[in-house]
Amino acid sequence: MAALKFLYYNQRQPAQRTLSNRSEMPTEEVKRRFRRSGSVGMPFFPEDDMRSIKSALTIDEDDEDGQKTVTIIVKTSNAACGLQQVMKALPDNVRIKHVESRDPKSKSPNEIEVFLELAIDGDESEVIEDITRAGFEVTELSRTFTPRGAVDTIDPGSTDALSGAVWFPKCIYDLDICSKRVIMYGSGLDADHPGFKDEEYRKRRMMFADVALNYRQGDPIPKIDYTERERATWKVIYRKLRELHKKHACKEFLDNFGLLEQHCGYAEDNIPQLEDISNFLKKKTGFRLRPVAGYLSARDFLAGLAFRVFNCTQYVRHHADPFYTPEPDTVHELMGHMALFADPDFAQFSQEIGLASLGACEEDLKKLATLYFFSIEFGLCSVCEPAPTPNGQVSTNGGTAITTGKTVKKYKVYGAGLLSSAGELQFAVSDKAEIIRFDPDRVIQQECLITTFQEAYFFTRNFDEAQQKLRTFTNGMNRPFVVRYNPYTESVEVLNNKRSLMLAVNSLRSDINLVTSALHQIL
Repeated sequence: MAALKFLYYNQRQPAQRTLSNRSEMPTEEVKRRFRRSGSVGMPFFPEDDMRSIKSALTIDEDDEDGQKTVTIIVKTSNAACGLQQVMKALPDNVRIKHVESRDPKSKSPNEIEVFLELAIDGDESEVIEDITRAGFEVTELSRTFTPRGAVDTIDPGSTDALSGAVWFPKCIYDLDICSKRVIMYGSGLDADHPGFKDEEYRKRRMMFADVALNYRQGDPIPKIDYTERERATWKVIYRKLRELHKKHACKEFLDNFGLLEQHCGYAEDNIPQLEDISNFLKKKTGFRLRPVAGYLSARDFLAGLAFRVFNCTQYVRHHADPFYTPEPDTVHELMGHMALFADPDFAQFSQEIGLASLGACEEDLKKLATLYFFSIEFGLCSVCEPAPTPNGQVSTNGGTAITTGKTVKKYKVYGAGLLSSAGELQFAVSDKAEIIRFDPDRVIQQECLITTFQEAYFFTRNFDEAQQKLRTFTNGMNRPFVVRYNPYTESVEVLNNKRSLMLAVNSLRSDINLVTSALHQIL
């Protein structure tokens, strides 16, 4: 653990409490990939890697409730008394969680660097100032705060009793377990975060984390009184994205976004509330929202979709860079995801990805996460429009249209990662982007690029086509059982024996009779 921590922090160039140039060392690359992937909803890393990444990049969840943690590097003399002098400079309100020394990057034979991870009671800035006044050069690496409620939930066990697979939630209230297994709290900001030095922003993020970590499934989502600065940031992004949406978003997205503006308070001067959106979606498709404090693993994130629950942040990205976020924020989710969750076909498609993830092995889970990535986050659909000239010869308009006889095939965007990112949306519809037919076997081979724009994007004719292809793919998954969602009990039923199958058939029989009667009347 000690070696892992110093390896991680060793990638940073020393700078006196300032942002350093990013290194291309492997651990720094892991860190950047972890953060960037979180901005599209979930960290795109195998489940086996989560513990080590969490340990290296985030706060320690063993701290007592409300504990502040600061990590610093102190440069001192390599004499026998050097380390002792650093320890004497620490104030009384500090508890040392980890200490480690190394040779300085300056290669000076008379100096050493001391890595300190400190738990602090009081003002963390004063601690750093005290050490600086004692004559030491201090580099601050990260500053975090464990919010109230940020504790490990009770582990239900690694193996599910009914299926023998990895544990997964059986009822909607089990999501209180999944949604609390936060990998990286939104309240813990690294030094390269736009809001790292903004004390007001950091305190604001703590409030959002507190709301999410103390939320229980079924409770009303607390409403937020957004600040003038947060609304101003939202306004800048809203105007730009709505302009791009009208040109490039699919019809289903545009139609439902209009309904969000009509019923949920969507406007450039107002940030809508999750509770209002959740109530609207529940009436439309049965989807609902729940606040989340930060990053969830792919397994826990997709599990929510199985119950038609979307884990959603409430905080707004930092105002310093409105069109960039190193983590998931409410702009991405409200501007990118919400409209299509009001579409029945898209809602069904999303839920089936979630259901397929329950109890899946690590290999299959990674494939499902890739399918999610290139569909719900970065998917396109095709539409055919009449050609503007008799012979159908038209401009390709930057690669967004091609001629096919007397019609033109155009690509429209439905992926939330594109619809919430002005830069990548414009790239995806340019002649620089490669657009390929959505074939699950081909998609799972595609690398998910999370530090740059994608090398390829995938399209289907509509959501139904994507859904049918997903069903074919999941039938070949290595899972010795099938799960079915029961909307009456808001629970998941494992279909792995004759009795469970007969119960499912009996519950479906009424619906089958209704469909049969309707077909007779229509035909």
